[in-house]
Amino acid sequence: MNSIAMFIMGKKGLACLETVLNTTAVELKFVIYATDKNVEKDYADEIVALCTKHNILHYNKNTFDETLLNNVSYYIAVAWRWLIKSNLEKLIVFHDSILPRNRGFNPLVTALINGDEEIGVTAIFANKEFDKGDILGVEKVNVIYPIKISEAIDIISVCYQDLVIKIVKQIAENSLVATPQDETQATFSLWRDEEDYFIDWNLEASTLERTIHALGFPYGGARTKMEDNIIILDEIKSIPDVKIENRTPGKIIFLDNNQPTIVCGKGLLKIEKAHYLDNGNEVVFNKFRTRLK
Repeated sequence: MNSIAMFIMGKKGLACLETVLNTTAVELKFVIYATDKNVEKDYADEIVALCTKHNILHYNKNTFDETLLNNVSYYIAVAWRWLIKSNLEKLIVFHDSILPRNRGFNPLVTALINGDEEIGVTAIFANKEFDKGDILGVEKVNVIYPIKISEAIDIISVCYQDLVIKIVKQIAENSLVATPQDETQATFSLWRDEEDYFIDWNLEASTLERTIHALGFPYGGARTKMEDNIIILDEIKSIPDVKIENRTPGKIIFLDNNQPTIVCGKGLLKIEKAHYLDNGNEVVFNKFRTRLK
């Protein structure tokens, strides 16, 4: 019987693990997991608990010895962000986009900010150039906006489960078939850091709405500066524009029941709920002459 190991993180990794544990097509030798301080919930505890329940060997990435991979037929990486050096011809990577679009970092966030009509996951053989390997399978789904990142992760997790079961069955049957990517269609998604949580009020309101929704839980939340404070935008919505003779993005134009409407480069954005980054307290918008930066 062919065997696999899994390198997994997050909700999508957990979903794939649950699916693999429900099949007897291949032997799951062990699981390598990691924690993620950049998200509010990383599902590492749930992954460990599931492995323990099913008596599956599991290792934290910081204590894992890659020589253990020598006795595994293939290994599958889901939501994994670190280099795996051993036997690249055995490594199958699940990437958070419909390749060859959005190679690189945080592709699901990028797709949602850009308003892509489809999101999905692609399984590829790894190679030395990131996300350029031959394609083993794709699962995709249409999305309707507005949509929050947590909802999109739930939706795409089903795509991950559907694809991992197909790949596992092909491994069991020795029937994996890989197709080269179309390089003329390749695009790239850049890495994101703390600065990318701050929004630019010069952008169009619809773009800001998608951006704020894409940076919410389990991520740290879209933020802006108000006087000497940083606030995180929890609930917002894009509303129809009005004619403004001296348009100045970031200024409050309307203030209704503690819910300010902010001028954007094009369109308006209503903040229905926000909280302070430093103490978590809800923001009370009671000053009309306020500029967000």
